[in-house]
Amino acid sequence: MRVLVNGIGIVDSGGVKVFEKLLQECVQSSEGDEFVILLTRSNQILSLVNKYQDWDMFSFKMLHFNSYIHRLSYENFHFKKLIAQHGIDLVYNFTSTSQFYLRCPQLIKMHNLLFYSKKLDSCYKKNSHFILWIKQIFLKRLVLRFMLNKSKYIEIQSKHVKKYLSDYINVKNKHIFIKSDVDVSAISFMKPKDYDFSKKLKFLYIVGPHFDYTHKNFLDFTNSMMELSKLNINFEINITLSKDELSGSKLWNNSLNSKTNFYGYINDSKEMNNLFCDNTILVSTSVIETLGLHVIEAIRNGLVTITPNEEYAQEVYGTQGYRYDLFNVKSFTQTLKEMAQDKESIEKTILVQQKYLRENEMSKTNNIVDVFRKVLHV
Repeated sequence: MRVLVNGIGIVDSGGVKVFEKLLQECVQSSEGDEFVILLTRSNQILSLVNKYQDWDMFSFKMLHFNSYIHRLSYENFHFKKLIAQHGIDLVYNFTSTSQFYLRCPQLIKMHNLLFYSKKLDSCYKKNSHFILWIKQIFLKRLVLRFMLNKSKYIEIQSKHVKKYLSDYINVKNKHIFIKSDVDVSAISFMKPKDYDFSKKLKFLYIVGPHFDYTHKNFLDFTNSMMELSKLNINFEINITLSKDELSGSKLWNNSLNSKTNFYGYINDSKEMNNLFCDNTILVSTSVIETLGLHVIEAIRNGLVTITPNEEYAQEVYGTQGYRYDLFNVKSFTQTLKEMAQDKESIEKTILVQQKYLRENEMSKTNNIVDVFRKVLHV
């Protein structure tokens, strides 16, 4: 089996992390298979390629594009040459795109629900961001929706993705494969952290430089922290943004600076693990997520989390967890009060979420090569 893996456009740490798991699965399960892998050049990608380039099954091609049109042209026309040159049996589109003129079977990986969320649409409308919605959501949705409608095989990371997609495309005529991208081996789970609400709380917010995008709903976090300040709660904030990144942002209040440790982007796993410490509460405010790897990492590391009371959160992290209603500061503070009043339930909640995460992920297909084989034998 020869697979053309289209990883063009992978730029952030979450995408790179999931892509490395793909490479690991290929190494574990490959039986004479070959993978031609197309990637966009970046420091993280170069580091990943150097790590796996000695495996004979992989042939890496590093690319650079001047524009989206340049990339679209390359994918639809040059791919034909690559398929013929390497005898490709399957094209795996890792970043949710597809090609219009290929006769070769294509599998699309859906790991971005930004363009398929009615709740997110309503957020833009509520804030009168019509032009921004057109630029960030609608135009891209038109293209990606057209691609999905033309596609037969789709890989998703969770059941809720299929439901969200069904609001925009007909999923009845699709072959949909649910594939796990999460390591749920016993060694990846840590015991629950200790919590003492009489001591300083640590709120952990993990986000990249795209924190100002509507779907991240960063203002909910800022407003909630401001409310806690008024209540004289003893806390500090650990955030994976730099002070410069937040400086001048309308989504941030500088009065929180004295309570905040600005870490910026963290690429070192040990440094990140140091943030998963006692009395730490991870907060996620996303309107929509496909998985929310930052929340999953927190749960695996034994942290208590506060997430939106949305369907995606219940499906991915389980129904037993601490939730708050989006855009509602009072709901957030009430959730925190409930947590503080029943400290004994925190450890139980973390353990229940860990158990759910383990069982939920193990119910999915665990290796991408198995999905490839299923597609070729449908």
